[in-house]
Amino acid sequence: HSFPTRRSSDLTQKARDTDRRRILEEELATEQRALDGAQKQLTEQEAVRYGDERNYQKVLDRLQPFKDKVHLHERNIEALKREISS
Repeated sequence: HSFPTRRSSDLTQKARDTDRRRILEEELATEQRALDGAQKQLTEQEAVRYGDERNYQKVLDRLQPFKDKVHLHERNIEALKREISS
């Protein structure tokens, strides 16, 4: 029987780890771009005040989905950074 040597399995694992790290870093870059876009949209929406928004709660309700999107990307980025560092 031919068993893989310890060295070849170490090299295989190192290659997998390198690939995994590259993929996580690509995902992190994608999330960062998405966060930048979400923050830009939120800023644009915060600058707008519609005529029917005399009640400030209406403004908050309209902005909430934009804030939620920013928070989602922030949490994803935190998780990816934790994953990369481990």
